[in-house]
Amino acid sequence: MLLPHGMEGMGPEHSSARMERFLQMCNDKEDSKYEGVSADQQLWDCNWQIMNITTPANMFHALRRQMHMKFRKPLVVFTPKSLLRHPLARSSFDEMTPGTSFKAIIPEDRDISNTKKLILCSGKVYYDLLEERANRGLEDSIAITRIEQINPFPHALIDSELNRYAPGTQISWVQEEHKNAGAWTHVKPRLENHLTGDIHCGYHGREPAASAATGNKKLHKTEYKKMMDDSFAL
Repeated sequence: MLLPHGMEGMGPEHSSARMERFLQMCNDKEDSKYEGVSADQQLWDCNWQIMNITTPANMFHALRRQMHMKFRKPLVVFTPKSLLRHPLARSSFDEMTPGTSFKAIIPEDRDISNTKKLILCSGKVYYDLLEERANRGLEDSIAITRIEQINPFPHALIDSELNRYAPGTQISWVQEEHKNAGAWTHVKPRLENHLTGDIHCGYHGREPAASAATGNKKLHKTEYKKMMDDSFAL
């Protein structure tokens, strides 16, 4: 099931497929790291798959995996309309040839030795963050990792990704949806399972709201600017 979803300055009915409601119905345990459980076993155990995909290649692999799985599990994909024509949302055919597969997370592919902050996100907001990071000249200081498969949560991959970064690196979740919507309430306790000591995952995004979107272009831009300023503060 492909559901249009993305904050693009339009009204509520054009902006949200209510991802949070689908995630609330997932049977994934929020207080477990699923250690020793394979990705295939997680797929078998889950009640459905929830994805927010950012590249054509990953969409291809998600649909291909769905057809070739030996068992059936519902697949719900949140699909921003603007990515259909976004110049950065493209893939090489080399990413769809034999030997390639679906990526539950897409890590930062730059040198991360000087990284001070790791941003985790999902979906269209990645391209907004990518552009803003370049405009602010923060490529060496801030890394961005995408979580493409939100349920079942890719615990092993997240654990490996977080371990790549030096102790003391700030960890933040960024989403374009309001705080009481989107994936935040689902990913927060699951991410916290992988953080130790006094390290916690911060949140940068819109404040809680009853409506899925403001519908006012000026207010939308104001919210967007604050989200970006907060996300790239060090």
